[in-house]
Amino acid sequence: MAELTDNCQYKDLAEITLPDHRSGLSFRKHWWRLKKYMWYLSVLGPISGIPMIIRSSRPGKFMSRNKAKAHFSNANGNLGLKPGDWVRVKTAKEIFATLDANGKLRGLAFNPEMTAFCGKRFKVFKVLNRMIDESTGELRTIKTPTVFLEDVFCDGKSHGGCDRSCFHFWREAWLERTLE
Repeated sequence: MAELTDNCQYKDLAEITLPDHRSGLSFRKHWWRLKKYMWYLSVLGPISGIPMIIRSSRPGKFMSRNKAKAHFSNANGNLGLKPGDWVRVKTAKEIFATLDANGKLRGLAFNPEMTAFCGKRFKVFKVLNRMIDESTGELRTIKTPTVFLEDVFCDGKSHGGCDRSCFHFWREAWLERTLE
C-alpha cells in the first residue's frame, strides 16, 4: 500500500480508504444502540418502550413473527398533500405506532431530531417524488407519499454535530391535515 500512496495522484483518497483501526470504533454501534433505546424509553415510557426495544433487538427479531411490518394502516392511503397545505405533525407516540421493528415506516426512519417538531403545525414546502441517493448517485422514485415541511431542518445533534441542515423527510402517515 505504501507504493500506491507514493505514486498515486490521489494520495489523500488512498489514505482515507484505508481501514480504520482505532480501538473505540467497535463500541460506537453499541453506544448508538443504547442511545436509541433510551430515546424509545424517554418518548414512550417504560410500559410501551420496553416492548419496542425488545422488538428492535436482535433476539426480538427472531421471536417476532411480523418483525418487518408496520403497525399502521391508513384506510385512504395518503393525504394528497400539496405545497402550501397546512399540516400538524402527530405526537411521537402516534408516530412510533407506525414504525416497524427497525424504527422505520416503509424504509424511512424517524430520527430523534424529529421529535422536537411533534404536535406542531407547519406548511408543506415540497412533495417528494424523486431523490438522488448521495451514496450511489442513483435517482430513486419515492412510492410512499413523503413531504418536506417549511422551516423544518435537522440540527445534527443526533448525528455527531452535523451542520448540513438537511430537510427532514416526513411520511404523510405522520401528519394530519389542518386548517390555516
